[in-house]
Amino acid sequence: MKKKTIITSFLFSVLTFILCGCTGDGITDTYWRNDKTGDWLIGVTEDKVIYDCKVWDIASKNGNDGTYTILAECGADMLNITLGGEQGDKRTITIGGQQFDCSMIDGWHLSDYPEKDTTAFADNHYAVGDSVTIEGWVRPISMPGIIRKIEKKLGKNIKNEVTAGMAANIFADEEWTFTVPIDSGGRFTIKVPIENTTSFYLTYHDRSAKVVAEPNETYFLTIDPLAGKMLFMGKNARLQNEVNAHRFGPVYYGMERLREIGDVMAILDTVRTQTSEKMQELYALCHEHPTLSERYRTYCRNRIIINDAYHLTQGMFLAPNDEAPEAYNKVVDENYWRKLAEPYTMEAWEFTHFFNDYGYQLQRKAQSKIDYKLKWIMELAEQDGIVSLSTKDREAIRLYDEAFPAFNEKYHHAPDSLRQAIDEEFQKNDFAKAVKEITSRKGYQEYANTKFMMRELAYILPEMNACGWTETIQDLFLCRYFCHALRNTYKPLGKPVLDFADAHIHTPGALNAVHVLNNKYEQLSNYMVENADNFMSNDAVKDMTEGEKIFRKIIEPYKGRIIILDVWGTWCGPCKAALAHSQEEYERLKDFDVVYLYLANNSPEESWKNVIKEYKVTGDNVVHYNLPADQQTAVEDFLGVQAYPSYRLIDRKGQILDVIGFPLNIDALPGLLENL
Repeated sequence: MKKKTIITSFLFSVLTFILCGCTGDGITDTYWRNDKTGDWLIGVTEDKVIYDCKVWDIASKNGNDGTYTILAECGADMLNITLGGEQGDKRTITIGGQQFDCSMIDGWHLSDYPEKDTTAFADNHYAVGDSVTIEGWVRPISMPGIIRKIEKKLGKNIKNEVTAGMAANIFADEEWTFTVPIDSGGRFTIKVPIENTTSFYLTYHDRSAKVVAEPNETYFLTIDPLAGKMLFMGKNARLQNEVNAHRFGPVYYGMERLREIGDVMAILDTVRTQTSEKMQELYALCHEHPTLSERYRTYCRNRIIINDAYHLTQGMFLAPNDEAPEAYNKVVDENYWRKLAEPYTMEAWEFTHFFNDYGYQLQRKAQSKIDYKLKWIMELAEQDGIVSLSTKDREAIRLYDEAFPAFNEKYHHAPDSLRQAIDEEFQKNDFAKAVKEITSRKGYQEYANTKFMMRELAYILPEMNACGWTETIQDLFLCRYFCHALRNTYKPLGKPVLDFADAHIHTPGALNAVHVLNNKYEQLSNYMVENADNFMSNDAVKDMTEGEKIFRKIIEPYKGRIIILDVWGTWCGPCKAALAHSQEEYERLKDFDVVYLYLANNSPEESWKNVIKEYKVTGDNVVHYNLPADQQTAVEDFLGVQAYPSYRLIDRKGQILDVIGFPLNIDALPGLLENL
């Protein structure tokens, strides 16, 4: 347990003693379960009753010789409760005239249920529009002094909110987080869209409840740090209580640990041994607690399998050329992948990471069979009137096709530290410069992307069939393939590609994910930003070739002002992650006379504009240029750009100060600007 958690738990224990330890009666801060069903039935605090997934106010409470009567109200509803005399940790409790034999709940979570439950997981076959709702009550802490001490130890403010997270949409391949406030009475409701049965964590401060949610269910959760309780109530709450009472988890290996193991076959042996040991632990746990439900057992088995499968697919990247031996791949396929129980969303966060690697191997296999020579696509583009090729262009394409295989081999076998230099060396060839100019011609990129994608898909389909993938798995792969393409290009799919998706994806949730994301980028493409003049014309630097002259011409209108320069690209993940914080940067530096200048590298026009729109990289003092490839290269050479994103600070005299590193430190910028 982490130090901060120990300290916080201790302080919560102090709170429990101060507020609850000396109440004088035998029922305040007690929680009771129905002995017959094992479910949590009722909880009683100083002024509340939790029953029937509702929080009731205590109107009156009377005790006589160990027996208590309570009148509780919730809106217009009234409830009569009698708690009979205590016999050890048991009482007979009568609620609204119905009698229950009950036991006191000891500890944060419910102990074992009296009988085993063999109910299988709900499976909606990945329908569209399903969700899960968590309603709940967090017992308010009304002691500011204690709260401040907890905040000091945690090193952060305690926010009165609940967060659902550590989860993913397996179709769109996106992790998600939802946060809702807790009202003044401690109540909250959080509704989360889910594709099928899925798991996530619900977190309040340092307390997290695991939720394995089935479609269209509603669960009621109480978090009472003063009484030391985190319990689920309701007709289908059993699994939630089990996964929190018996937190069984796999062993996690990072990439560094896998590297330490060494050879991929040694990784295979290590992971298989770990899988076997964890399965034995699960068997022992279920033997010790024989009434654990079938859903709990299935969920834990899936966690072990998917976690260790991910370790093995990560291990593939440590093999030469990222190609593990056939025996290795066979074990991953037969001993892990095919033993995974559906629905695959059950442990969506882990599944997403595994399937990225697993699907990559299949895609790579399909790509290895494709002839990617430029001649093919260029001739098609010329036939369709997209480009016109001169004799000189054709010669450059021929030389490029001859040289590219050797370059590609050298690049992919080189360490990361050398790849940029290898690429720069190749791009200096006259034929590479000529090809770069051809591919930057209007309309080519979109045309080529569609053609290459359709060609790749024609090879992927038979590979999926050869692997024996079910329709669901094929749909899942294709959906993620298209969603990745949409997020990489930031523009809608071409009509042929979208028609292909409609024809080949049959799972409703998968096809819906493609259309939702495609519609988003269609809307972005059609959206006119308020500051349309942020997108600058290249006319002022037309026909200029020298990098310094181009750059000086661009910044000429802003002489006497501070300029923050960002060299980025639509293809660059870290660039886009930084752009997402643009409005925060503008707000923090609003007191300075700053111009934000953005130069885009190798970024198709539509994608360039859509990224800017999505991340709201706009404002009265924001300037965007998307120069032709040769001019952008010349400017970057002048600036000495070695990586992306790359930042420069230009002072009021136009002097370039290379003093801004990556990531962009927004906190340090005000002090830096004050010194200019």
